[in-house]
Amino acid sequence: MDIPAYVQHIMSTHPGSSRMRSFSLSNTGPHTNQHPPASLTHNPPLVNPTTRSDTHSRRHRDLTLPYQRQRRHSQPPLPSPIPPPNTQPLPATVRHAITLAWAPATRTRYDVSIREYLAFCDSEKVPEDDRLPASEMLLALFAASLVGRIAGATISAKVSAVKAWHIQHNQPWRGNVLLQHVLKGAANATPETSKQDRRQPITVDMLKELCNGLDLAEHLDAAVYAVATMAFYGQLRLGEICSDREVYNTFNCKTLPNFSHLKPPHTPAGSRMMHAPWTKVKRAAGEDVAICRQRDTTDPIAALDRHLQINAISDDPNTAIASYLMTDGTRKLLTISKFMKRCNEIWRTHNRPRYTGHCFRIGGTTHYLLQGINPDVVRLMGRWSSDAFIRYWRQLDVVATVHTENLHITRRTASRRSSAS
Repeated sequence: MDIPAYVQHIMSTHPGSSRMRSFSLSNTGPHTNQHPPASLTHNPPLVNPTTRSDTHSRRHRDLTLPYQRQRRHSQPPLPSPIPPPNTQPLPATVRHAITLAWAPATRTRYDVSIREYLAFCDSEKVPEDDRLPASEMLLALFAASLVGRIAGATISAKVSAVKAWHIQHNQPWRGNVLLQHVLKGAANATPETSKQDRRQPITVDMLKELCNGLDLAEHLDAAVYAVATMAFYGQLRLGEICSDREVYNTFNCKTLPNFSHLKPPHTPAGSRMMHAPWTKVKRAAGEDVAICRQRDTTDPIAALDRHLQINAISDDPNTAIASYLMTDGTRKLLTISKFMKRCNEIWRTHNRPRYTGHCFRIGGTTHYLLQGINPDVVRLMGRWSSDAFIRYWRQLDVVATVHTENLHITRRTASRRSSAS
């Protein structure tokens, strides 16, 4: 028996399939499989080039979130099936609340995964009525089709995307014990080629290399060094300060900080707070970031003051902090890609590998832990919502040495000092 036929057999006999639903409904009264007109949906239907036919595509509608940031997409917005007639339409207020459940970047990744799920259903000739809501067997088959090809965590993320798709359309989610064990097996079968080395943290020495390699009197380099030190010592995600587009009229002060978000110094040393208007955890509520004075050339306050002056950031409270002036006087936004390209150019001269943006955040976290800062303080400064930050500890041998080596000698010394006083 070929695979599509096998899937047809499973779907026709497994609880939750359209055939089983039809059988059970036939015993309770008349029913219809016709769908409500597209005008009853909250978005107009779209023709999706990835579907098999226009008839098939008319059963879908656009799922693009209204709050999603402008991005360059290589594929059209994801369509989705029209809910069955026995599904209660969601009130507008509920639909709006659901759209706020996922960050724009998460939604973009989920769209890709749902397309893959629909493509799998196409290849296995799964009836449209069985795709949403999906039975646990279909979900298990989809996950199992990827086992051994990609990482188990990636498969779990794709299944999570399908689950989010069900939630958005008020459909029951039937994933349970069977699916959980398939995902466990997928994790155990992760191929070696899918296992990536952990990203190494940025260090203070690397910041010093940037300081010596960059031309801090130049507009772009001054902005790069200011952002580098702020991201490191403030444990910032680059997406919380840098844009993904450099054209200045695309700047959105609701998602990226401008000069008005930078609070005045609150200590004699000049340390200050910056409000990040949009963060991964708090979303539109934003969070405050501590930018504290340091004693050497990596001081983020000195780097920030230099940047504010050279690039005339403080002239207008609405000016983006991560921006710089061109020689002709026009202003551009500092993008993550341009920022990392400039940093890696400097580090390449020191024979260092290529680093990514998240290495700044984990570098700052590691630095504070190595300096003996209380982990609870590090977690608070880094705006971690849980103990997830422990995953980003690097140089465990150094961390263990700093906190545990010669522990009895340290305690004896402290005891002597206490007795002497």
